[in-house]
Amino acid sequence: MAGSNIIYENTKIPMDNDIDSVGHSTRPYVLLNMVQSADGKTAIEGKASRLGTDIDRSVMRDLRSRADAVMVGGGTVRAERLSLSLDPEDARTVPRAVILTNTGDLPLEGNLVRDQRQEVLVLLSERADKDAERHLGRLAEIRRVPATQSGAIDVANALEIMKSSYGIDILLCEGGQALNHALISSDLADELFVTMAPLLVGTNSSEQPAVLLKDRPGGPKALHLISSQVAGDELFLRYSIERHP
Repeated sequence: MAGSNIIYENTKIPMDNDIDSVGHSTRPYVLLNMVQSADGKTAIEGKASRLGTDIDRSVMRDLRSRADAVMVGGGTVRAERLSLSLDPEDARTVPRAVILTNTGDLPLEGNLVRDQRQEVLVLLSERADKDAERHLGRLAEIRRVPATQSGAIDVANALEIMKSSYGIDILLCEGGQALNHALISSDLADELFVTMAPLLVGTNSSEQPAVLLKDRPGGPKALHLISSQVAGDELFLRYSIERHP
């Protein structure tokens, strides 16, 4: 694989002037990116980073460079130390980091690798405690977001805020499973990038198989293959996700 750009050889992510043509006037164009083992596990001992190779990480950073923001859920930040930026030597524009949290329980100081070039936005459920907002406000910009009846962030509303208030047209979501599921189930995701890691994690692992869609009326959701590429023993798949009117 001569660099990560080969997965875009015949296709491209819509740029700003293409967004309206796919019908998104109120929310960003949403890309999901995930890695999974050959037996469907999305992490090893809670860490997705243990599945990917240097090539996968290169592809991930190239995707980030094409987005206005990179989004994860609070569980992903709690699970492991991570960066949502580009490599330090990469001169391309750094996307905004966006973290969704229902409770405000975010170990930003310990688990988020900070890049001084990157703005960090925390979208916090309106039902979260005020102490959480005060604590996180020292580390990032905080924006309260309406919650659903269950107390979880209203993801559709969160996307509208990103578009209208922060000018985010291309949004890359890197998980975790709960956030991916919420986006797909609500017809809020446009493309899915899957790296198939050449590993069998095994049935004795505590990790659960990837679940992107459940408890949704209307049956299966179709995927349409845009591209597939092999690099070493890894398989990189890119799909468009069927959305219902």
